[in-house]
Amino acid sequence: MKKKTRPKKDPVPKTIKQAEAAVQRRFAAALASATLDKRRTLCELERELWVKLLALGRALVALFFLKATQRPRAATYEHDGEPYVLAAKRTTEVGTRFGKVPFRRRVGRRVGARRRGCDRPIDRELGLGGGFSLSVMVDIVRLCALLPFATARDAFAEFCAWCPSPRAVLRMVDALGGQARSFLEQAPAPEGDGEVLVIQVDGKGAPAISSRERRRRARPRRATKGKSQRHQRRSRRREQPRVRRKPGHKSKNAKVAVLGVIYTLKRNDEGQLDGPVNKRAIATFSTHRALFEWLHAEAVKRGYGTDKFERVHFLADGADAIWALQQEFFPKAEVGLDWYHVSEKLWAAGKCLHRKNRRMVEEWVVRQKKRLRSGSFDALMTELRVALEDTPRTGPGNKYRRTVLGAVIHHFDKNRGRMKYARLRRLDLDIATGVVEGAVRHIIGTRFDGPGMRWGLDRLERLLHLRCILVNDMWDEFVHYLVAKPQIRLAPQPLPARTHDAVAKQAA
Repeated sequence: MKKKTRPKKDPVPKTIKQAEAAVQRRFAAALASATLDKRRTLCELERELWVKLLALGRALVALFFLKATQRPRAATYEHDGEPYVLAAKRTTEVGTRFGKVPFRRRVGRRVGARRRGCDRPIDRELGLGGGFSLSVMVDIVRLCALLPFATARDAFAEFCAWCPSPRAVLRMVDALGGQARSFLEQAPAPEGDGEVLVIQVDGKGAPAISSRERRRRARPRRATKGKSQRHQRRSRRREQPRVRRKPGHKSKNAKVAVLGVIYTLKRNDEGQLDGPVNKRAIATFSTHRALFEWLHAEAVKRGYGTDKFERVHFLADGADAIWALQQEFFPKAEVGLDWYHVSEKLWAAGKCLHRKNRRMVEEWVVRQKKRLRSGSFDALMTELRVALEDTPRTGPGNKYRRTVLGAVIHHFDKNRGRMKYARLRRLDLDIATGVVEGAVRHIIGTRFDGPGMRWGLDRLERLLHLRCILVNDMWDEFVHYLVAKPQIRLAPQPLPARTHDAVAKQAA
């Protein structure tokens, strides 16, 4: 981030009269800038005026602080069951949207233990946490949910002429992200649902920091040869060359998130189902079971298990863990295996049957798709089994082709009850998981799978819930939820990065 000139510190007003005079001076300066008889472009005026308006905002906040500190309050009070007495004044800077504002107020000391940490009752009364206003924390955390941390700080500084330190930003994300899950769980069900409840589930991995990389980062750097940083980096690469990965070995070290989308389809005036209506996405980097427990609670909140919906429709890809949990949590739902997932399997089989002939592969796949749409599942399976029997066990490439055909046949046999596409089309239901695929790419891929990113699991989970709030268009409600809290406190240090060591798994 580019180094920005820090604005000159404002003096601390000691009386209301001094604070009001400072406000008048700042306003007069802004007014003089706007009425100055000088040829300027609007861009020049905006830049000059914005600086003065920020200064005016800081003066008004200083007046607000002074008014708050001069209100009458008891000299002794109780907090968390402990007696306190208001003691000497302390001055700190509070980060606001307008910049850093000095804040001088009395702090509380515990009776009989005055050497212990102080309490700040006025900060608690004003909703200040960790030296920042809630507005600053909300703004910077929203930017961090949308953008990489450094870019988010740049964007904030572009408008506010200052920004919190990188460590403070992480503490804000940890604090507000810790409130996101509870907000999503307590959010009421949306109004205006349709007649069909649809649930889709999918997953995607985000790069996590491994225990090996965590240990390497914790080690002190050794002195390297070279007079410039460029030559030092070159020397370090020569001393510690990277080991070339073997085929199939990935460097991503992915931690898989499972994401569920729940929405409804509503009948229009022509009697056709339209949607999605009231779509909400929820996700977790925990387990599939944790997501299904959350999804089930959301579905019950909307009316699952009652006669509110004509039917419930569940869609997913071929992951066995998902379908086992579907039988446990949504046993009466109409089920469907993702159409494009099936199409990929058909393409794999077609390439085995018609080698080096793209046109014949395309014609074969189109023919099999028509069979599935019309309900001729048995005809497709018969053709695949005949093709497998006709493929010799020996010969160039035959072992691979038999393996692929056998895997496709086994996969389709296992999911026979989920491939009733003719029935689903008659009911005007979805047969593909495009809604959850798009949500996975947008919520997880766009933010978490960037170049050079390595995430600790705790912050990864919290930021994931914040992105769900953004995608669900519930950010304003989240802010109201935070405002209603007594006080959002920042931890003294950011959460340490919790590592994850990925284990290779077979794709569905």
